[in-house]
Amino acid sequence: MNWGASYWSNDIYQRLICQHWLKREPKSSELVVVARLSNILIVAIALIITANLGSIQAAWRISLLFGAGMGSVLVMRWLWERINLYSELAAMVTSLVVAPLLLLFTKAEWIRLAVMAAVSTTAAIMVTFFTPTSEEVLKRFYTKVRPLGFWKKTALLIDQNPHIPLEGLQKEIVTILLTSLSLFFMLIGTAKLILPMPGQSFLIPIGLIIIAALLIPIWWPRAIPRH
Repeated sequence: MNWGASYWSNDIYQRLICQHWLKREPKSSELVVVARLSNILIVAIALIITANLGSIQAAWRISLLFGAGMGSVLVMRWLWERINLYSELAAMVTSLVVAPLLLLFTKAEWIRLAVMAAVSTTAAIMVTFFTPTSEEVLKRFYTKVRPLGFWKKTALLIDQNPHIPLEGLQKEIVTILLTSLSLFFMLIGTAKLILPMPGQSFLIPIGLIIIAALLIPIWWPRAIPRH
């Protein structure tokens, strides 16, 4: 509810309606009123939806479906400088329109998730290329967060090496893969030692744990730098 209220008050009312359309700054009291009213609206919508759900499983399926619609945009906004407010709104609206159709006409869960992710991501990217992005906002965000990925133009705006964000992303991807592999081997090896299968050799779980331990000195300095 609080997350939804922040969208309605900060992103929609303050930025879109007041700053973009009305060309004025809203008062703090206005934002509070909008947040409270949006909470009431969110609760009303939630009550209508839950009253028509047959099981908790149906609720999880709907949540996964909307997550597939918004997930790619929520990730891309950290990795790509062109993603803006309109991109997120496009993904939200697309999810609201496409989700009921998928629930009505498709039974396979993987098809629902794949179609939702593809359609919402396509809509968000298309809207991105036809909507403006403020250079001042990007510069403030980049200076504060130092994001990784495709931020070449913004890095140039603040006189930084434009290759740093992409090179940093490549290094982080390698770190993530090594860390995940190490944790996966450690989990599987430990589980097989605690709950061995009948006739199982102990060489395999011990070998997995050793490999996981050998990977730690490689990814640890990358994941947790000394500074």
